[in-house]
Amino acid sequence: MSPHSPAPAAYHTLDTDGIRAFLAGVPALAARLGGPAAHWRIREVSDGNLNNVFLIDGPQCGVCFKQSLPHVRVDPAWKMPLDRTFYEAAYLREIRPCVGALTTDILHFDPDLYVLVVESLDRHVVLRRGLMAGGDWPDAARAVGEFVAHGTFRTSLLAAPFEEITHRLDVFSGNRTLTRITVDLILTDPYRDHPRNHWISPELDSIAAEIRTDPRVRRRVGAMQARFLTCRQALLHGDLHTGSIMVSDDDTRVIDGEFACPGPIGFDCGLFIGNLLLHLFACRDSGGQDRAVRNIVQFWTSFHDTFLELWRTSARQDGNGDAYATTLFRNDPSGLRQAQADFMQDVTTDTIAFAAMEVIRRLVGYAHVPDFDTIPDLAARAGRQGAALALARDLLADPGLVTSIADLASLARDRTG
Repeated sequence: MSPHSPAPAAYHTLDTDGIRAFLAGVPALAARLGGPAAHWRIREVSDGNLNNVFLIDGPQCGVCFKQSLPHVRVDPAWKMPLDRTFYEAAYLREIRPCVGALTTDILHFDPDLYVLVVESLDRHVVLRRGLMAGGDWPDAARAVGEFVAHGTFRTSLLAAPFEEITHRLDVFSGNRTLTRITVDLILTDPYRDHPRNHWISPELDSIAAEIRTDPRVRRRVGAMQARFLTCRQALLHGDLHTGSIMVSDDDTRVIDGEFACPGPIGFDCGLFIGNLLLHLFACRDSGGQDRAVRNIVQFWTSFHDTFLELWRTSARQDGNGDAYATTLFRNDPSGLRQAQADFMQDVTTDTIAFAAMEVIRRLVGYAHVPDFDTIPDLAARAGRQGAALALARDLLADPGLVTSIADLASLARDRTG
């Protein structure tokens, strides 16, 4: 049993009556909802693989209730520890001061029932669903880039001494179960024969086999496995895709941080760009494809420029980060600029590789994306997925194929036909 697991008798899964009683028993939550508990409206909105999620509306306000299950929600035979909401709560406590209103506010966490309560975003829509329906939120990609920049810079050794950063990140090193899922489902399974893998067959059999057997792909994948597991650059969200973003006309929020772990900054960037690439290949109209390319470039530009500005500001103010210490470059501003350019190019290189791996795992691995469901004809759907897989294979086989995100977006647009 992990340090955060309850005694067996303490945990039980709450139904709607149990949720109502639980919220009524927490004065701050009851006051937030307002009115008598019997009048609260409770509706289940679980659509992920891991947790039970409910929205509760009261006369005054609403809340979002999330409880870990002792198994994968969609597969009760796949047993899981309960500490997922513990790590999501820890992530929110750590990252909210860094990113402000770009994520949700944590309202309550119960360590015995593994219940996390956050503010409700019921007036928002999931970005993936909105994009699939043809919606457009021109500011969303910029906001996500800003989120990643602030979250990763402020939890990195560029921003603070190693003693502080190590202390802040160590708790997330315990998130081993979900990190194992990441290692298996994203970084390993798609490159070997595994019963969890599946794809449109026989149409994609050939490209799936090429990805598994190409020695250049295997070498690159091995390097990225090592990069993910050994490079503790910053605190990662760990599951940053378009289904983890909530948007409204004037607001963007990043949610679902239970996969949080220390790792390379390019991993979060790559996951998000990988999902935008998937949406690009799933789009059948040129307008949607153009918007997808715009979103990729806007995300990266926002992340890149915000991250560098945070770094420059820290350097001007004699920041106390132990990496690229300001004392090294106090009299050498051009040297600092070159060091920053080199650092960001490394992040770019990681981002491109992880984006390719995200595309592959979402088309031949365990957890697919619904974006391509908008293409009713199976042959056409397979053709689009095959083109996306071919691009991802080429990016891994030839790391020099593109060296910038703008070039990646342009190449992907060309490959959509």
